[in-house]
Formats: sequence, structure tokens, C-alpha cells
Amino acid sequence: MEKLNDITKLIEEIERISEIEKCLTCQCFYDTLMEFKEILEKEKLNGALKVSLSRLIEKSKVTHDCLGCDPCYPVPVLNALHEIMGAEKECSCGPVCKPAPIKLTMKPPSWPVEQGEYIVGKKTSPVAISTLGSDELAEAMAKRLGRENFAIAGKTHTENIGIEKIIKNTISNPNIRFLILCGKDTRGHMAGQSLLSLFNKGINHEKRIIDSEGQMPVLKNLEFSETEHFRKQVEVIDLSGLEDIKRIEGEVKLCKEKNPGRFERTMAIKKAPQLEAQKPEKLILDPSGFFIIYPKKEEGRIYLEHYKADGTLNEIIYGEDPVLIASTAIERNLVSRLDHAAYLGRELEKGYLSMIYGFQYIQDRAPGK
Repeated sequence: MEKLNDITKLIEEIERISEIEKCLTCQCFYDTLMEFKEILEKEKLNGALKVSLSRLIEKSKVTHDCLGCDPCYPVPVLNALHEIMGAEKECSCGPVCKPAPIKLTMKPPSWPVEQGEYIVGKKTSPVAISTLGSDELAEAMAKRLGRENFAIAGKTHTENIGIEKIIKNTISNPNIRFLILCGKDTRGHMAGQSLLSLFNKGINHEKRIIDSEGQMPVLKNLEFSETEHFRKQVEVIDLSGLEDIKRIEGEVKLCKEKNPGRFERTMAIKKAPQLEAQKPEKLILDPSGFFIIYPKKEEGRIYLEHYKADGTLNEIIYGEDPVLIASTAIERNLVSRLDHAAYLGRELEKGYLSMIYGFQYIQDRAPGK
């Protein structure tokens, strides 16, 4: 009973935290909700708590990763939950939240093989879904259908890289036998029309999709054998233009009913080399000088001071848009190193977010010793 009362108080606390917009839309807050959900299900605790938690999960919508807020409000709640349950775990937002010392690492999944903004369902399902240019449709559809009813779902905006990713993720999973196209097609790129042209007519010797109406329908990162494998493996169901989830759900059921089973062959996917990012051994200063950044929330502006290498103040750039401030600095030859340009872009964006979400901006040093 005492454990139940303690968890109830913690859920009341995260309900209060949910009133803070920057928390409600943060990955830290969502991760905390998922921890609570896992524990409530495991411990088979009070149904009323589950209802409260479900409301919070529906209410939350992740738009950004950890912003480095100090304090990070979900963290004490999560730590208290682990203490109640007799376990410790590190918050996903890292050392800014002073997490528990145990570090959990997640092994990358073997599938899908291509990175992208996908919702991954049940790998053995025969159905893949592209919502084309309807960005919100995949998430809404996943809630209605349940993830166990499709292998993968996501948007497809481009007639080249977007289609390449669909093909690689499909031919690397022989369980997928149907590709449902739905949602609004993308203007200019015509990803849906291009996919249908690919399925019906293939590609020419220049790897261009025959009869595609897209601006650049060239699949440079695929081999002819891979596109042909895709055309043989799947049946494309054309519901392009349709956003009616009930109708899409009906088509998914039909596909599952007529599933012919795993495709007879699989293909090894040619991948680009993957390198883990490394911290530079030493800091190399930009001979053009250095910057100091001051976000001014009351003005809605960011001030960028540029100092010459000897410490002399050179000039000050100000504006509301971090992209414009960075591009102005580059145009005025205030940056001569790529790593310094990357650092400047990161810090300006962080300063901009500090004005929107209200956390204190602290300028980090450049990477390296």
C-alpha cells in the first residue's frame, strides 16, 4: 500500500510537470512516462493510475531532445521511482541531469537497415506502408491499427533517396510482400507517382525511373538487381491521395489475408561505411578569431560578438534567426574552419532555443583539449 501511495504522488508530480511546455515536448519527459508505464504493467498496479498515465502519454508530443535544463524536472521523479522500486537507471539526457552511475546501452536493431523517420512494427508482418507527404498520418494510423499489424510505416517525400530507403528496407526483410501507398503525394517530387512508375516499368540504364514525373528520379545508391528484386517481392497497393484510416485499415487486413508468405530470396544490402564520432585530440583555434554569444529573450534577438585572435572586439552581428546570423558571419569571412562553423551553428541554435523554452544559455567550449 505504501508503494502505491508513493507512486501515486509521483504521477501527480509529473502531471504538474506536464503543464510546462518545454517539458511536455521533451524526450526526457516522454522517457519518464515510458518508465512509469513499464513499471505499472509489471507490478499490475491500480487501474486509475494507468488511466492518468495514458492521458499524459497522449498529451505529450516529443519535438526536441534534452535541452540541458538545470534542473531537469522529470529526473528527480524518475530517480524517486527507481528508489521506490529498488532499481537505478540513467536518464537519457545524460550528465546534465546528474543521473545514476549505471549506464544502459541499446544495441542497434538489425532491421530496418536504413535510417529514417519510421514507425517500426512487427518485423514478420507482410505489410509496409508509405504515407507519402502526409507527415502525421503514420502516427495516427499506428495508433488505430496497432503496430503488430504492419512491419514498417512512414512518410516518403522524395523520388530518389526516399524511394531508395523503401527498397533497401523492403528487400532486406523477405516477410514484406505488400507496400501500401497512401496520403497526399509530394508536390514536384511526386514520390508516390514515381514509386508506381518504378513498380510498373523499372529503371533505365542511367538508373532513372521510367516515366517518373519527379524532378530527379534517379536511384544512384541502388543496383539494377536490387530494384528488380523489389519489384518481384512486393505488390504495391495504390491508395495515394487517401487519408481515410478506416479504409487503409481494411486494405491492411486484406493484405494479411492474402499473404503468400516469405519471399523466396533475400539480398545482402550494400551499405556505406559507418564511423563512430570521435572527440578531437586537440583544439585547433580558428585564426579568424572567436565568438561570444548573448541571447536576449526580452528583445527576441541573439547578439554575436566576434573577436580577433588577439582578443580585440571586431564587430557584433545581431538578429532573430540563428541561420541568418551564422550565414552573415560566414559571408563576412569571420569563420575559416569547418569545425568552427559547425560549433557556431550549434551554439546559435542552442541560444535560440533558450529564448523559446526559458532555460539558461551557457556557451560551451569548442571540442578538443
